[in-house]
Amino acid sequence: MQLGWLALFYAAYFAFVGLYSPFLGPYLKSIGHSLDVIALALGMMQLMRIVGPFAWGWLADHTGNRVRWIRAGTFAGFFFAVLAFLNQQTPSNLIVLVLLLNLSISGLVPMSDSYAMERCAGCTGQYGKVRLYGSLGFVVAVLVFGAVADQFGFTSYPFWACAMLLLGFVAALKFTPDSQRVSHVDDTPGLTGSGFRRLLFPGPMPMFWLAAFFMIFAHGVFYAYFSLYLLEFNYSELSIGGLWAFGVMCEVVFFALQTRFFKRLSLNAWLCISFGTCAFRFALTAAFPEFGWVMVFAQGLHALTFAAHHTATISWLRENLPVNLVVRGQAMYATIAYGLGGSAGTLLGRFAWEWGGPASAFVMAAVGGLLALALGLRFTIARTGAGGALLSR
Repeated sequence: MQLGWLALFYAAYFAFVGLYSPFLGPYLKSIGHSLDVIALALGMMQLMRIVGPFAWGWLADHTGNRVRWIRAGTFAGFFFAVLAFLNQQTPSNLIVLVLLLNLSISGLVPMSDSYAMERCAGCTGQYGKVRLYGSLGFVVAVLVFGAVADQFGFTSYPFWACAMLLLGFVAALKFTPDSQRVSHVDDTPGLTGSGFRRLLFPGPMPMFWLAAFFMIFAHGVFYAYFSLYLLEFNYSELSIGGLWAFGVMCEVVFFALQTRFFKRLSLNAWLCISFGTCAFRFALTAAFPEFGWVMVFAQGLHALTFAAHHTATISWLRENLPVNLVVRGQAMYATIAYGLGGSAGTLLGRFAWEWGGPASAFVMAAVGGLLALALGLRFTIARTGAGGALLSR
């Protein structure tokens, strides 16, 4: 039953993301906010991914009770969403409330991933079958609310967004609390102390984190500029939406079937496969945008560049970190990869686009995949030479 509530939590949370990322900008525009305010509001999610996950991870590890903080973050996100969206706010109040909303939910994925992997007893296949409901929630939210907005406008947007966070909170109330506290390597919440050093520096860990950075750096370019890129080559909005949905559905299929895949190869092998596929995918995107069938194929590779990479990463961290650092390790991944890497990809992608044209941004993304692959091969060799887990428990 716990896995059912976890599936509902993932579905609700990623349905909220499916409402937030594509539709927050149009909603804010519809109620009269300027482009500057919209840009600041949309930037809060990336900004809070830099500063938020590690703080939430420290709280979860320090108290030994992830479930408490999952509930707290989800309810706080719901509370600030109600304040931000259900009443017309001044621009300054809106930005502050959206910042607090994103700070509240910034640690939910690493904490819930750690909790889910424990409930699945480390089985990547069972975890994938639970996690795929997040992808389904995202797709359903985008398609359903897109149809609603097309017919009736954005008036109902606040109710949909708040309802998804409330549903996530209700699901989290059904989680079984962590049964025991764990011992802690340090009591330091900031970026100091033995826990932080053991996350960053032993053995191949620096190469692992750099590989994660460059992997999501490449995807930062993709998430920010793929739709605009296709518009440059006269794809219709319907075609663009179809390509996005196809990529996510391939991700869902991989999550559903990944048990058999992960039995065949090691986690390090899957990481390297995802890095190499990333380079290949974005090279195709840069070179052949005018061929629709090539774009369909490239989007299908999202199954490897996102789903395989995500599961391999959190499984790798669970296997190679001490138990009392797992949540902070996954928070560190969210900060380094999605916060710093994703933000850098978005920023530098803009300069590449302006300097060398639209295809240059995706050439840069392909180079990011190649750098991740080179680092992945290096820490794989280093780990093999070390003869097992990187860090003792």
